[in-house]
Amino acid sequence: MSDSLLPLLIAFSCIFLGALIGGRLASACHIPRVTGYLLTGLLIGPSFAHLTNLPVLLPPEVLLELRPLSEMALALILMHIGGLFEISYLERWRHRILLFSGSEILLTFFLVVSAVLTVNLAILQKTVPGMTLWQTSLAFALFLGVIAVATAPAATLMVIREYEAEGPVTSVVLTLVGFNNLVSVLGFAVLAHIFIFPGESFGVLILRMAGPVLVGALMGFAMSVWAQRLELPSENKILMLGGIAVNVAICRTLQIDPLLASLILGMTLANSCPRWHRLQEDIRQVDYLLYVAFFVLAGANLHIETLTHIGLIGVAYVIARTIGKWLGAAIGARLSGFGPNEKAYVGLTLMAQAGVAIGLATQLANHWPVGGKLLETVVLGAVVVFELVGPLAVRHGLVRSGEVPILALLQKRAPVGTLEGMHNVVHHFRSSLGVPVGHKLEDPGDILVRHIMRQNVETVLHSTPYYALLKHIAHSRYDRFPVVDGSNRFIGVIDYTEIRNLLFEPALVPLVVAGDLTTTAQYCLQPDQPLREALKVLQLHRNISYFPVVDADDPQKLVGILNQNDVLAAFRRLGQDA
Repeated sequence: MSDSLLPLLIAFSCIFLGALIGGRLASACHIPRVTGYLLTGLLIGPSFAHLTNLPVLLPPEVLLELRPLSEMALALILMHIGGLFEISYLERWRHRILLFSGSEILLTFFLVVSAVLTVNLAILQKTVPGMTLWQTSLAFALFLGVIAVATAPAATLMVIREYEAEGPVTSVVLTLVGFNNLVSVLGFAVLAHIFIFPGESFGVLILRMAGPVLVGALMGFAMSVWAQRLELPSENKILMLGGIAVNVAICRTLQIDPLLASLILGMTLANSCPRWHRLQEDIRQVDYLLYVAFFVLAGANLHIETLTHIGLIGVAYVIARTIGKWLGAAIGARLSGFGPNEKAYVGLTLMAQAGVAIGLATQLANHWPVGGKLLETVVLGAVVVFELVGPLAVRHGLVRSGEVPILALLQKRAPVGTLEGMHNVVHHFRSSLGVPVGHKLEDPGDILVRHIMRQNVETVLHSTPYYALLKHIAHSRYDRFPVVDGSNRFIGVIDYTEIRNLLFEPALVPLVVAGDLTTTAQYCLQPDQPLREALKVLQLHRNISYFPVVDADDPQKLVGILNQNDVLAAFRRLGQDA
C-alpha cells in the first residue's frame, strides 16, 4: 500500500466513525448532531492535539488534501439555499421579505462597523503602512461588517433537517440565509476593489461580480436541459454532483468566487428546470455523507488558539454581530408585517457562521497581508464561537417557534442494547441457517398526537379575498387550509375542491372571501389522543392529508397541525408496518 494513501484512509475512518460516535453523544445530550460532528473534528484535529500534546489524527497536510471534499459539500449546500429563490415562491412575500432581510443585514452591518471603528480609534489605534489611523479603522470596520452579514448555510440547513422543522419560520430563515450570503459576497467584492485594488478599472469589478453569476447561470441552464433526458434517480444524482463539481472547477480556473456561483446555480435550476424538485429529492438521498464529512473537517480546521488572539476587536465583533442579527431580525419582522414567531425567533437562527466567512477572511489575508491577517484572526476566532453556539441557537429558535415535532426532540435510543444486539446477531445467524427467530416491536400507536404535531400553524383569515387566497395556496403543500376569524378562533377548513369549483364562476370571484368557502372540519384531533386513532381515520378516508388539532376544552382554539406524512413516519420509525 502506498505511504501516501494510508493517511487518507486513516482520515476517512476517523471522520466517519468519529462522526457516528460524536453524533450519538450529541443526541444523548439533547444538542444538535451538527455540534457533535464539529466537536469530533475539533478533538481529532491539529489545534486540539497541539494544545494537549496528543497525536494528530487529521494532520494539516491531510486536511489540505481533503479540502475539495469540503468545497463540494459547501457548494452543494449553497445550491440548495439558492433553490429557495424560486420566483413563484418569493412572490408569496413580495417586498416584505426584502424589507425583512434588508433590516437584518443593515443593522448587523451598522453595529459591527460602529463597534470595530470605535474600538480601534479610541483604544487600540492600530494602523497599517500607507494608511492613517482613520483609514485603517474604517477599512477594518467595513470589511468585518460585510463579513458579519454572512450566515452559515450548512449548520442551519443540517439542524433543520435533523429536527424535521417545517413551517413559516423555517422557510423565512432559509431564504434570509441566502440573502445574507449573497449580499456578503457581493459587498466584499466592492470593498476589495476600493481598499485592496484601487487601481483596477470599474470593468474588472463588474467582471469579478458578474463572473460567478454568469458561470452559475450557464451551468444551471445546461443542467436543466440535460435533466429532461434522464430517467433514473441514480442519473439525477450523478448529474447534480457532476454539475456542481464542474461549476466549482470552472470558478477556480477563472479565479472567481465558487460560493456565489453555486448560489446562482441553485437559483437558476429552481426557476428553469421543470424537474427541480425531483432532482432535490434524489440528491438528498446521498448528500448527508458529504455534509457529515464537511462538519468534521470544519471542526478539525477550527483554531482554538485564535480565541486568545482576537482581542478587543474580536470581542466587539462577536457582541455587535449577535445583537445585530437578533435585533435586526426582530425589527425587520415587525416592519414587514410578519408574525410574532418570526419576530421572536428568526434572529436566533441566523447566528451560525463558518464557511462563507472563513472563505472571505482567507481572501482578505491573501490579497491584503498587512491588514487582512489581523482580520482573518478575528474572524477565525469568532467562527469558533458562532459555529459551536450557532447550531444550538438554530435548534432553540425552531423549537420555540413550534415548527419541530416533539417526537423529533426525544432522544433516539438505540433499538437494542449491546448485549441484546449480540444476542440478535447470533439469532440472525441461526435464522440464516434455517432456524426461525422473531421478535416483537413496541407499538407506535401509543404515541400521542402532541408528540408529533406541528404547533406553528399557518392559517387563513376568514376575510382574505379570493385572489389573495389563491396566492396563499399556490405555495402550500396541503390541499386543505385552516381558517380563523378576527379573534384567531378556528372556524373550519377550506377544501381545494371548493376553490377549484369557483374558477368556473368568474362573476362571483370579486365577491368571495375565504369565509364563504369555509366548511366545518369533519375530523379534528386533540393533543392527548393516540396516533392509532388518527391512523384509523386515514385508512378510512384516504383523501385526508392533515388533521387540525384543537384544544380539548376549547374546540375553537387551534393548537397544531398533524400531517399524514408525520403519522406514517412515526410508525416507520419504530419499525412497524402501518
